[in-house]
Amino acid sequence: MTSIASIIACGSGESAERSLESAITTTPTDMATSTVVAIETTTPSESESSPTTPSTNDTLVPNATPSSEPDSDPTIAPIMPTTPVTTPPPTLAPTIPPTPAPTQPPTTPAPPPPADPVGLRIEPERGDGYNRDLFRHWVDADGDGCDTRKEVLIAESLEPVQTGSSCAILSGRWYSIYDNTETTDSSRFDIDHVVALKEAWDSGAWNWSADQRRDFANDLSQPYFLIAVSASSNRSKSDRDPAEWLPTNTSYRCAYVRIWIDVKRAWNLSVDQTEYDALRNTLASC
Repeated sequence: MTSIASIIACGSGESAERSLESAITTTPTDMATSTVVAIETTTPSESESSPTTPSTNDTLVPNATPSSEPDSDPTIAPIMPTTPVTTPPPTLAPTIPPTPAPTQPPTTPAPPPPADPVGLRIEPERGDGYNRDLFRHWVDADGDGCDTRKEVLIAESLEPVQTGSSCAILSGRWYSIYDNTETTDSSRFDIDHVVALKEAWDSGAWNWSADQRRDFANDLSQPYFLIAVSASSNRSKSDRDPAEWLPTNTSYRCAYVRIWIDVKRAWNLSVDQTEYDALRNTLASC
């Protein structure tokens, strides 16, 4: 087979071009591995002056393997492969625990207000309509033949009491706590309602039934609701409340106002404002 190089060396001009075209067309396909990189034909004038010397540009590069990479142009920046940009996770600020409030020294709670030492409702007194006969007394509630007056004298005597017919008081000795007096003559002592009957009426007994008023006037449920005292001290007291009268025995005043309050509580009686203040002030000094 005629090589391309011998054709170029032996001929020139038109005959050489035809021989080259013939050689190219008859070149088997399995010679495709030989690549013509650059062929420059010469003009007749050039072949005549240099018939055997090919141009420096006429270079055959047999068996040249085509490059898998494109020619690089120094004026064009190379295309870098695109790297997927991974967005970093947001930086979380560190969790700062809240600053605890400064510890305050424990404070002593204020003491609760003192309870009302009187504890009775305050209302104006009625002031009219009282009649002592509305409070039936003295009665023999237990049917033993001794009425309420004699029951108190028997209970409070400092010595055993001798009684006669119909529970007549024959002997005994009694002490009056209001004024520190003592007697053996029961006729000189009265039985005092600590809360006087008129005071009870003005404080709510005006609205009671006749039986309630009778029970109040003869109340022996507590030994100090009715007491034996000197007639003079009882009449000095009369129907006055603690804002107007207190026992001359000063050591008994605290007990006296406590008993007064107990009676009014037991019978749901009220106090007026002046009475309330007197009771509270007396208790404050006890």
